[in-house]
Amino acid sequence: MSKSNTNLIKFLLLVFLFVWVAFTLFPLYFQLITSFKPVAEINAMVPTFWPETFRPSNYTGIFADPGSLKSLIDSIIVSISNTILSLFLGTLAGYALARYLKGVVGENLSFWILSNRMFPPVAVIIPMFFLFDATPWGTDSYISLILLYLVFNLPLATWLMMVFFRDAPRELEEASYLDGYTPLRTFFRVTLPLVFPGMISVAMLCWIFAWNEYLFANLLTGTTVKTFPVHIPSFTQGSQTLWNLVMAFSMVAMIPPVGMFIILRKYMVRGLSLGVVKG
Repeated sequence: MSKSNTNLIKFLLLVFLFVWVAFTLFPLYFQLITSFKPVAEINAMVPTFWPETFRPSNYTGIFADPGSLKSLIDSIIVSISNTILSLFLGTLAGYALARYLKGVVGENLSFWILSNRMFPPVAVIIPMFFLFDATPWGTDSYISLILLYLVFNLPLATWLMMVFFRDAPRELEEASYLDGYTPLRTFFRVTLPLVFPGMISVAMLCWIFAWNEYLFANLLTGTTVKTFPVHIPSFTQGSQTLWNLVMAFSMVAMIPPVGMFIILRKYMVRGLSLGVVKG
């Protein structure tokens, strides 16, 4: 291939990359500028792509309602608690499937566990409501929401951790046994450090699901517990939706997941690429 053709291909790839990035980031850009607009500018027939009047007070206005801050705190409590439980139980179950259950039994059992993550949540929304309504803590509680999210996050965590443990060299565990390590000490001192990037990836996936989930949160909570996706529709004034406050609150709610991804991005990349390259 000639040099001119190579340069042309590189140029076309750069153009495509630029268009793709612009197309991807435009919704985020429009959300950001809308969060600084007054209501009159939002309702204008011709949309503006740069605020004619900046209203930074929109960000303070969203917290005029005490429920805004409480909804963020509720989301943090539910998402972190669910992530810890999903990661802990998924790690133990994934290790058991990877090391002790193999062949047809292990494959069928692991696939059945993952299949529980595949069915549509709306199919079980009514049974879940009556189930948690019959519990001592009721529906409008942290426990109900944490356990319900565990139903959907645990199969995914178990399946992914099983794959990570299968890719971890078993020879290192056997060598640690020869050095006098117990199976429990080997698990914590040898095996877990090998799959630590994968654990971070699983934790992030579980946390994002619990952080953004709306359907079950809207059904089970609303008074004592109210996560931020359920609180967003409350930014109304009569029959009018205050989209500037909605966008401002959404930008604030994006800070925790984006911040965590930036901090843990190297572990995410390593975790998601575990087992891709075989020696």
